[in-house]
Amino acid sequence: MKIRPGIFGIVALFAFLSSNIAFAQQTGVTYVCNGERILIDSCNMRDTSDTSTCMVGHPDTILPNGLMKYTYATRGDLKKLLPTCKQPSADEVKKEQAFNKKIQDQQDAATKKAQQASLNPYPAGGGPGEYAGGAQASQDPQTREMRRCVTAGRLPATCMGNGLMNSLMGNVNGILSSMTSGVVGKETTGPQVAGVFIGSGQWRLEFDEASVALSCADMRPDSHAYTIAIVNNRAVITISSTPKDVVLVVNGDTLTGAGPIVVNGSVSAGVRDGYDDSGRPVTVYEYREVTRTCERPSLSSKGAGPGVIGAEKNMLEGMFSDGQTGAPTPPGLRMNGTYAAATGFSVGFHPESVVLGCGPEVARAYPYTVIADGRQAVVKVDAPDHPLTLVMRPNNTLDPGSGPYEVEGRKITGENDNDDFTFAPLNATCNLALLSPGEVPSTVVATTTGAAAPAPVLVPGNAVLHVTSGLATPPGGRNALAGHTFVLMKQSFENALAGSGFLPPSGMSPIKGYLIACANQQPACQQGMAATNASTVSGVRANANGQAQLPGVPPGTYYFFCLGAYNNQLLKWDFKVELKPGANSVTLDQHNAVLVN
Repeated sequence: MKIRPGIFGIVALFAFLSSNIAFAQQTGVTYVCNGERILIDSCNMRDTSDTSTCMVGHPDTILPNGLMKYTYATRGDLKKLLPTCKQPSADEVKKEQAFNKKIQDQQDAATKKAQQASLNPYPAGGGPGEYAGGAQASQDPQTREMRRCVTAGRLPATCMGNGLMNSLMGNVNGILSSMTSGVVGKETTGPQVAGVFIGSGQWRLEFDEASVALSCADMRPDSHAYTIAIVNNRAVITISSTPKDVVLVVNGDTLTGAGPIVVNGSVSAGVRDGYDDSGRPVTVYEYREVTRTCERPSLSSKGAGPGVIGAEKNMLEGMFSDGQTGAPTPPGLRMNGTYAAATGFSVGFHPESVVLGCGPEVARAYPYTVIADGRQAVVKVDAPDHPLTLVMRPNNTLDPGSGPYEVEGRKITGENDNDDFTFAPLNATCNLALLSPGEVPSTVVATTTGAAAPAPVLVPGNAVLHVTSGLATPPGGRNALAGHTFVLMKQSFENALAGSGFLPPSGMSPIKGYLIACANQQPACQQGMAATNASTVSGVRANANGQAQLPGVPPGTYYFFCLGAYNNQLLKWDFKVELKPGANSVTLDQHNAVLVN
């Protein structure tokens, strides 16, 4: 089984796009124009004339895909419109500045973390066969977390995807919720709901970790924050809504509430012709606000399908593995976050499994069930031969009982003939104690080992590419390639696009046409993305100096890809590299770059 880290192809585009969204004084703050909130997301930075275009967000209008509606307007039109609108307050401006700083701090932290993860692909002093835990194991937190996830028995594709998403996304939901209260929730340690629920009256709920898409009657799905409380051993969901919150009780795979319920939302108001950032005609979707009296909610997950969230999980796993898929996430009550005790025992919840741990190295993943049926509120861990029941206490602690508990983990011992990892048992015993939200304990505990038990996992190659930016860094500033993603592919980026059938508009380069398609959320973006993901084999984000070392790959022929802006020009590096065993290096500058037009 081989892991294909195709997500780096996506990250490369996000790194470029996010690093180039900036527009003077008017971006990121909310204006109220004709009763509607609008914000200027970004503008064309190369053309500051009144005829250049800006992307305008409409926070009051959420499209069926869960994203905010965007339209385009010229700078000239905005100069006329904004003075007639209610201006943002000084406090809002201050909040936006704090938000931008928080985002930048997160990006800097993610860059540092990604750089650390790319170093020392093998334990100090060792080669590919010396992966066992202990003194020689890598002390990098991200590497330890990835190794612990894999040895626990979770699907490697899922471990890779979780690690990247955590690194890149951070607490984005929490930041957004501080700006748009009640629309996007904050991920919490504790009970959650997963899956899609449908019922009469056109009720439909699709749950994510921090929010739920709600629709009823003829209204389109809208994103809302939600919370869960355990009341009299029942799970009660409170969905933030207007004019009143929607309150539902969980009964196994059904959700019920008192009704009817009055819900504010929006419905389709038709379409009109508009123009995108390149002046091409596009269809603009219009919506109008409505209030509906929806019948008493009674919803079930049976026959509802995986929904968008489930489909995205399946797609993510497909990016990283050749055909292997993990266990599906059961609909209904789930748990999130890590709980730990001073004894070294811990439980870490994921949508599909829970990882039991004893100390920082020994861990094992098992299926679990959350029960809140009015008689008991517990989490049952389906561990063969030694099942475990965690009682949910009102103060968000979990009580596993007392006494010793052996965690049957594994350690990586080397490789088999197929270049896959092999494992040997690595067990540890911790005393059970009350578990509180926290981190996996760092204290090493005594372990015991057994006979080797081979199992397949990706082994990185020993050809390592070090990349340096040859672009000048301004005094006291950041390099033009800081935070950008460097990618290795099986073929050139543009050949991958061409192989997918992607055709740019006449007179436009493939990469520019692709960026525009993604910015406008056109189907061609997903078409090209699937092809470039399939061709991506390795990637890493650069540090503040524009330097990075890509994770090791088998020696051979690859194509290096990166996008970056320099001197107000968009540059593309997309060239062949021959990687030999050991260290390899390349310097990125204007001589080996191509201007994107």
